[in-house]
Amino acid sequence: MTKSSAAKDPTRNVWLQLGFPDAEEHFLKAELVLRLDKAIKALHLTQRDAARRIGATQPELSKILNGKFTEASLERLMRFLAALGHTIEIKIGAARSKQAGAVIVRDGRRSAA
Repeated sequence: MTKSSAAKDPTRNVWLQLGFPDAEEHFLKAELVLRLDKAIKALHLTQRDAARRIGATQPELSKILNGKFTEASLERLMRFLAALGHTIEIKIGAARSKQAGAVIVRDGRRSAA
C-alpha cells in the first residue's frame, strides 16, 4: 500500500476540495502555522513577545495565527519556527520513475512508521 502525501489527499486538504490551484502550498503553510501556534503556547509567550523573537510585528503575527497567511512565504514561516528553537530539515530523496514527488511536514518528535 502506498501512503500519499496529506497535501495531495483531497480528504485531508480542504484547498484541494475547493479547487485552489496552489492547494498544496496552502496546506503546507497551514501545517507550519499550526506548529508556530503550538510553539508559542509551549513557550508561554504573548503574541507581542513571540513577534519580537521572530522578527515580526504583533499585528502581523496575529493575522498569520488567525488564518490569513497567504502573504507569508513558506521560507518565512520556517524562519519563524527556527527563531523559536525548532529545527527545520529539508530532505530530498531520489525520484521514483513516473511518480510525482511530495512535500511533507512531519513532527520530529514522532517516530517514522
